[in-house]
Amino acid sequence: MSYARSDSADLSLRYFRPPAGLDRYFQTIFLLETYVGPGATITDFVLPSWGIVSWRDRPSMTLLFRDGKTFDSGMFGAVGPFDHAVQLECGPLRQWSAIMLPAGWSHFVDAPAREYANRAVDIEGDPAFAAFWPIGQALFEGPANAEAELQIILDCLSRRLQVPPREDEDRIEAIMTALMDARCANVSDIAERVGIGRRTLERVCESAFGLAPKMLLRRQRFMRSVTQHMLGGERTWIEAIDDIYHDQPQFVREFREFTGLTPREFARLERPMLKPVLLEGMRHWEQVGGVVSEF
Repeated sequence: MSYARSDSADLSLRYFRPPAGLDRYFQTIFLLETYVGPGATITDFVLPSWGIVSWRDRPSMTLLFRDGKTFDSGMFGAVGPFDHAVQLECGPLRQWSAIMLPAGWSHFVDAPAREYANRAVDIEGDPAFAAFWPIGQALFEGPANAEAELQIILDCLSRRLQVPPREDEDRIEAIMTALMDARCANVSDIAERVGIGRRTLERVCESAFGLAPKMLLRRQRFMRSVTQHMLGGERTWIEAIDDIYHDQPQFVREFREFTGLTPREFARLERPMLKPVLLEGMRHWEQVGGVVSEF
């Protein structure tokens, strides 16, 4: 049932394509299993992303944010859209996660994305995430069975499809398409492409994307550069830098702002989860008609 996976001695990542209907709202659903021994942990970075909701068989993951705050994740949790890299550390666990597209946040979460931007929360008892509660209550009740667990997730998410779409969904998808297009270099380009005014653009972005349009553009430019470097074989940072950057020093400044590291420091790190995640993002946009350079 999985359509992509990445395995090592310490972990396994299996990705599942959301079926028709849910693919409008979720980029991917994935299962992370880590196999480290007692007292050992795996460390990696999560680059700026859309909202993610997760369910775990044990509370063994810690997130470290740019401001130095840490968050010890419980059994059911979520991170809102974020504009900087977040370091994670985890011990042995099984974790299901779903990456929500902005339309997914709008449809499945009963609160504006800006209220959860750049932070993590436990969603058990948070009414904004009530649509996800039945999943956490049903997973991990018996022996590990990825196929049965995935079906629990899909059945629950599909029930939400009976709720009528919100009025901004078409605008949200049009904004998302514009953000993926490297030719949209500024906020005015996006507003013109979507056919809305800047104030409306800002309102929709803060509600569904969690961040202001200018930050979304900066974030996407940064992500294109990182993706082109990590997945481009022998490409150097200079070759991977997005064309919209004025020069290399501007890229280095932005890289440090988004990650807290220089490009060279980042390249030296072990990233057992990050590369498979970027590959999966590429697969998603290829499926919906994008190209690798637009990730």
